[in-house]
Amino acid sequence: MAASIPFKTGDVIKQSYTLQMLIGSGTFGVIYSALYKTGDICKHVAIKLEKNNPQFTLQTNEIMIMKKMVESNHFAKFYQCGTFKEYKYVVMEHLGPSLLMLANRKKPYKFSLLQLLKFAVQALRTLQELHEAGFVHRDVKPDNFVIGNSLQNAGTVFLIDFGLCKKIHMQNGKIVKPQNPGSFRGTLRYASPNAHMRIEIGRQDDIISLLYMMVEIHIGRLPWSDASSEDDIFRLKQTTQPEILLNKMPAVFQQFYNYIFTLNYEDDPNYDQLVEYINYEAKQNGLNLDSSFEWEKELKNQRANVIK
Repeated sequence: MAASIPFKTGDVIKQSYTLQMLIGSGTFGVIYSALYKTGDICKHVAIKLEKNNPQFTLQTNEIMIMKKMVESNHFAKFYQCGTFKEYKYVVMEHLGPSLLMLANRKKPYKFSLLQLLKFAVQALRTLQELHEAGFVHRDVKPDNFVIGNSLQNAGTVFLIDFGLCKKIHMQNGKIVKPQNPGSFRGTLRYASPNAHMRIEIGRQDDIISLLYMMVEIHIGRLPWSDASSEDDIFRLKQTTQPEILLNKMPAVFQQFYNYIFTLNYEDDPNYDQLVEYINYEAKQNGLNLDSSFEWEKELKNQRANVIK
């Protein structure tokens, strides 16, 4: 159920941010593209608004993560936060379309092998940065990976939406899995088996979710794409053999699968090994991972209109 927040295009927040277009909405809030004007400064930003309710901590997470990841090229820049009337707002860098939108932009509605492998390397390194900063995302999916929206970061993949993000559990300086069962976190289609079993989600679960979404954006669907209930989705995840799940994927993804499903909460994922799997597949197919994404030329004209 989407949030009911009384803002519309043209509204001005804090005398500086003019709302331009609704980008997205969810249970707790909405996000708009906005034009920031003050003095001689004029630039496009994104502004997220949610009801000022102490029980909602989504924006607190967003702000904390963006500040923590300020040196990274794969996370939106944080500009400002505050309150306006009965709402909290956070202003951040305006980014481009999501991987889901890019996959759906034209037939065959999926990524070529080159685009898949290029994305995989950046996504793995992005998750590595988040994990090494001490956090698990817990909602890895195509909607939460976006691309840059300026000429400077046109080929960069960004990770967004940290409302469900959680600190990795530490005890006496060591990573230790919490024993208390939790509630479901994530998105049913991409959630790891641990999420369905209410087992604490760790770094390996983020990577499992990444694998599921990579299968979908390359093949076009998952074995459980038509299932709607959590029970049916979980059953299919448990019973679908990796040979079936990865039937139309490059062979190297079997190694990828075998490795990540051996990891426990406490284990440090070997990101370099996973990236090496991807690089090997690219080399075997004569693909240059330094080449541009296919959609960059299509979006070039749009980006030229963005105020850098």
